[in-house]
This record gives sequence, C-alpha cells and structure tokens, in this order.
Amino acid sequence: MTQSITRESFVQATRELPELRITEVVLQTARWQEMKDWYSAFLGVEPYFETETMCFRRVSNTQNQLFVLFHFPELQERPEAVTGLNHVQFKTQTLAEALDRYERLKAVGIVPMRSANHGPGTSFYYRDPDGNTMEISGPNFATEAEYRAYVQSDAFRRNPRGVAIDPDEFVAQFHSGVPQEELVRIP
Repeated sequence: MTQSITRESFVQATRELPELRITEVVLQTARWQEMKDWYSAFLGVEPYFETETMCFRRVSNTQNQLFVLFHFPELQERPEAVTGLNHVQFKTQTLAEALDRYERLKAVGIVPMRSANHGPGTSFYYRDPDGNTMEISGPNFATEAEYRAYVQSDAFRRNPRGVAIDPDEFVAQFHSGVPQEELVRIP
C-alpha cells in the first residue's frame, strides 16, 4: 500500500465485483511420492494429469476445483512457527460423509491431530507429510438458513472456535442413532 492510497480505498478496491471461487490449491514438496500417496488417500481421487514435476487432482467435478502438487526436490524443511497459510478446508455435503471419511482415513493410519465441533460444522484437522494442515468439515445443519442463523447467534459470537471432540466417541454416538441435532449441540 502506497502513501497516496488510503486504507479505506485499499480495502474497498474490489468490494463491488462479483465473488470469487477458489479453484486451485497448489502445494510444493520435496516428498513427492509420500505426498502423492497421502493425498490420494485423503482426497479419495487419483491424479488426472501427472508428470515428473506436477500432479493435478480434480476435487469437484461440478466446479472444476483442483488440488495440485509441484515436485521441487531441492526444497528444505521450514520451521513450524512461520507466517503463511494456516490450513485448507475441504467440506463434505453432509456430516455423515465427513464421519465416513474420518473412519476410512483412520483405517489406513491417517488420523486427525485435532477434532472440533465448531457449531456450524464438525471438523477433523490433519497434517500431511510436509506438515500442512488440511481440514475435513461436515455441516451440522441441514439447510443454509439454519447455518446462517447459528453463525449470527450470540452462542457462536461467544464461542466461534467451538469445542474439542473425541472423534471416535463422536462417530460412535452418530452410529448409535443419537439425533444429529443433539449430537452437534454445543452446551
């Protein structure tokens, strides 16, 4: 930002334009095969295009959303406490789909480092082989109206981070027939 541009004009520069969609997430890695295998399991899709230095996966057939790995063998480890991307979220259509994905990933040894019921959604946070955090989130509400109402509630304003959950216990309760509305209610 230059001296002649005000903060207000800077932050308002594109406000009236149509909204954007995220269409690619691109990571670079020196752990080529390990990262390719991990993301095949995590995302549940194989690359549709691959060379010795890049592989592309389509994570949504309807929206042309891509997840891309670039291979740079010369890359070095980075310290954990650095600025940059915090995490990437992948959202399922239903909470049941997120729980099924959690169980399938756990069965092959991919377990979350953290799990939480945020109120609007329930999330599982994973670290890939390079230490990037990836989130699988399932919606806690059946409709967009219910979601928006909760996000605008005092309960969410008081606690937007939600509560930590034990993923195995949460999944067991879901499978035992605890109604979703009860299961996701934050006390």
